[in-house]
Amino acid sequence: MKTSIKTFICAFALVTSVAFTASAEDKETKKSTGFGTGIYATKTGKINVLVDKANNEAKTILLLKNDKGDVVYREVIEKNLQKFGRTLNVNDLESGNYEIDVISNGEKQSKSFKLTEQRTERVLNINE
Repeated sequence: MKTSIKTFICAFALVTSVAFTASAEDKETKKSTGFGTGIYATKTGKINVLVDKANNEAKTILLLKNDKGDVVYREVIEKNLQKFGRTLNVNDLESGNYEIDVISNGEKQSKSFKLTEQRTERVLNINE
């Protein structure tokens, strides 16, 4: 009987400590992330940028930079929007490496991508 009580107390202490640690980590994660982003390419060759902020007290800046660090697109989204999305048409951009930065309330999330040219195959036909 004493052994089973000791085992139960040890198991309870272990479960409680694991639950407390997980709860503390969740609170820290929520505290450090003021917004979430979804950045993905579409089938038509455009880029969708979705932002979901925890609050709407700060403006959000959306930047598109080339590999030299030059800003090729900049948009400031007013602070009253908590959720928003943008579609970026990158058809006119030159081939190379780019980075999308989403900045809000002192936090920054980035995603990089590369644009390349597709080579087309030449076909030679001789007509008689």
